[in-house]
Amino acid sequence: MGETTNRGDVRPNGEEELFQAEELKRMGLLPAGDDRGAGELFVGDGVRAEGWYRAWAGDDLTVVTCDFTILVDTLFAIDTRRYLTVRGQAPGAGGDAVASGPMAIAYIETREGWVTAPVPAGSHFAYTEVEYFEGALRGAFAELGWKSIEGISSLLAEMRHSVGWAPGVLSALNEISNVNPAAPGAPLVYEGAAKILLGSLIGTVAAALPKEGVARTGILAAIELANTRWREGASQEEAASVAGMGVTKFKFLFKRATGSSWSAFITARRMREARILLLAGRSVAETAREVGYRSPTSFSEAFARMHGLSPARWRDAAKAEVEQVSLYEGDSSGQTR
Repeated sequence: MGETTNRGDVRPNGEEELFQAEELKRMGLLPAGDDRGAGELFVGDGVRAEGWYRAWAGDDLTVVTCDFTILVDTLFAIDTRRYLTVRGQAPGAGGDAVASGPMAIAYIETREGWVTAPVPAGSHFAYTEVEYFEGALRGAFAELGWKSIEGISSLLAEMRHSVGWAPGVLSALNEISNVNPAAPGAPLVYEGAAKILLGSLIGTVAAALPKEGVARTGILAAIELANTRWREGASQEEAASVAGMGVTKFKFLFKRATGSSWSAFITARRMREARILLLAGRSVAETAREVGYRSPTSFSEAFARMHGLSPARWRDAAKAEVEQVSLYEGDSSGQTR
């Protein structure tokens, strides 16, 4: 669960106001006041939610740690624009944290407005995450010649499955998770770990992209094409032309950078959108149309090939598990951090 920051609102101690603080309150996570810890602490009211959620707002980024359970059926609204989240399972949250996370989440990069997802009673969330907003991403990736947040998010989301993550990502998230928010210097730890993590993302992308400048620019241009034309499905020939290279060379460099073929990359982009639409309550037919399929049947077949379930069955299973991409279940200690 992410929140963006409103750069215009600042609390008395100089930290930015959390943009979605009101959404957390509506779900039953209420401000704890001055708990002498870095950032802002929200604590469950015991009726709608129990547990805790802490968020520290830095310069174009937010660090979040949490462990809470929703007690009543509710909805959560996510602002999907201009930010990338890297999230890892909190220690003790159940499952294998190394195998399950961290994950880069590209929240519907091209959609305007909000997406609302149902959150059933009993849903448990325990994770550590860093949310990078537009300013931080543009500045960090400028040296690679990349200015599109959508392209950055899309490539990182796909690389998570095929290329893997630098060790710095896990260590940075662990550093954030383990720090005592009330300890002197905690904000410096948050900021430093978040910057180390971002550096790991840059290194991961740079290692995958071609070293030669013209080829790198070409592959980045093709990824931009994928993010603007994924719905109608730009052809590989178009992508190669945009990249300024022959189809054979393009196929080789694109797969080396993204870990997938052009067609698989487009399909994955469509399916990422489809999963969010399904969880937001859209019908299979509506989802198929929104993500560029001519018929619900062809969409369902493509979805089943990727996920092993029909769209309707996947949606039911995902809602039951309260998992879109990176939300975890497990036993909560109930300890406030």
